Amino acid sequence: MSIAVAAVIRTPVCLRLLQAVLGLCALLAAWPLSGLWRSLPASGQLVGGYALGWSGALLSAAGGVFLLALLRRRRKPQALDISPVGQLRLAVYLEHGAAPDAGAAGLVQPAGPGPVAAPGLRLLPGSTLWPSLLVLCLADAAGRRTAVLVQRGGSCTAFRPLAVACRAIAARNREE
Repeated sequence: MSIAVAAVIRTPVCLRLLQAVLGLCALLAAWPLSGLWRSLPASGQLVGGYALGWSGALLSAAGGVFLLALLRRRRKPQALDISPVGQLRLAVYLEHGAAPDAGAAGLVQPAGPGPVAAPGLRLLPGSTLWPSLLVLCLADAAGRRTAVLVQRGGSCTAFRPLAVACRAIAARNREE
């Protein structure tokens, strides 16, 4: 049985939306944490000691700004290729929109504006293979690690074959 798969992985939109909501919530939580509401005449008896002071408010605001600033960073699509014998290769595209379709042969090109490929990778034991989410922990021969998040849906159209191939590789690693 061949487990060859080529999949283009993009950042899931719902995760970016969740990051934006968490950043906005952290920014909005800075005002109640600061304790400014205590100076209002009608709010003296309503809330107990939930205010952390200015230090808590500044930490909350800084965390919110940090999350929102990370959204501005453009995430590049990645191509994950699994050979018929189970070797993994991850390629990161240099230009936006340069990703070919997932079934294209010769997905990794050596030069030009296409993808830049890493050498052969291996699947680490810390990888999570759930039915609708894959968190792949990969490492190369030099020991450099990378994590790839693959979610079922629009971010990866070849999710099911990729999940089956990753489970087969994990089973082979467990036997060895």
